[in-house]
Amino acid sequence: MKKNTLIAASMAAVISLSPVFTTNAFADVNTDIQQKDAKLNDLKSKKADLQADLSSLVSKLDSAQAKSKELQASFNKSAEQLKKLNADIAAINTRIKEREAVLKERARSMQVNSNSNVYLDVVLSADNFGDLVDRVSAVNTIVDSDKAILDEQQKDEDALKSKSASVKKEQAKQQKAIASYEEQQNKIEAQKAEKEAVVAQLAAQQATTEQEKSTLIAQRDREAAAAAARAAAAKEATTVQPVAATETASSSNSSSDSSSASSSSSDSKSESNTNTSSSSNNTGSSNIAAPTGSGYDAMISAAYAQLGKPYSLGATGPGSFDCSGFTSYAFRAAGISLPRTSGAQYAASTKISSSQAKPGDLVFFSYGSGIAHVGIYIGGGKMINAQNNGVSIDSLSSSFWAQSLVGFGRVANF
Repeated sequence: MKKNTLIAASMAAVISLSPVFTTNAFADVNTDIQQKDAKLNDLKSKKADLQADLSSLVSKLDSAQAKSKELQASFNKSAEQLKKLNADIAAINTRIKEREAVLKERARSMQVNSNSNVYLDVVLSADNFGDLVDRVSAVNTIVDSDKAILDEQQKDEDALKSKSASVKKEQAKQQKAIASYEEQQNKIEAQKAEKEAVVAQLAAQQATTEQEKSTLIAQRDREAAAAAARAAAAKEATTVQPVAATETASSSNSSSDSSSASSSSSDSKSESNTNTSSSSNNTGSSNIAAPTGSGYDAMISAAYAQLGKPYSLGATGPGSFDCSGFTSYAFRAAGISLPRTSGAQYAASTKISSSQAKPGDLVFFSYGSGIAHVGIYIGGGKMINAQNNGVSIDSLSSSFWAQSLVGFGRVANF
């Protein structure tokens, strides 16, 4: 009887202490869950701010592209105007040369006939003095008219040349403006890429934190269930079979420990499988084959096939191109993938000196700050590129390109 009383007292003590231990454990887990919630809210807030920044950058990018296309349209209009002016100048020059030939022939004829015979024939063949005056006046009028026409044509030619120079000057300004907007596009896309990378990192952190929170919630639920089971077993032992309560509690604890061990084993096995899967994925990723293609011939053939196609900011072909869209398109024919912008292509290339440059290397330009243009070097101091006049072959020694040249980069060993 004394023994039973002692056991009952012990069980009562256990029951009275269990809520304290359980409450403390739950409090710790709940604190951890609250910390995870706070971290999740912070991550979501940062992601929302970055998404707003990205939307702003996309808007700026659209604006830059629209302005560049507007400038390109003006540039194309100026080109047509310049083409017409050049045709008019050529026509005037032809007429001047033809008239000069006629005048030279008249002068030669007059010289052959002792300069004055032509006029004498006109004067001596007059019927009367009035007719003579008319004939002399007519001859002088013809000579004066020829000279006036030549002077007028020369003035027209000078005016057209002046207008042509003005149009060329305006084209140069438009070309620099277009280049500036392309440079701005590169900077915006670089900022956009950086923010997208941060968003991806935050998303990964958010996923990890949510998983950790789920694990804590599951742990809290398991501990709550185990505590409830222990409390029920202890209560039943004290009220029904006081003597067997110790065995029951021991059995319950043993079962709980066994269950915990089983769970731990299962978790360990799951983690092992996860690690194995991760290792397998990493191995698979490292075995991805590099791009293959037909080499330089395929790339340069694709590039030359685009000659004459129009320029359009942000275009990647095949109907129109911007500079980096064109280089990406050409290298893709050789199975080589290039980054989208000229700045990114510069960053991805191996820098080489001009003496090391060979056909198939990239050539880069800047108009003030940052890489703003890229072309494909074809040897002989020339490149093929997409610029304001469309896809064309340009000399690197021309004043415009020479002053903007940054250097050469290699992305493939053809």
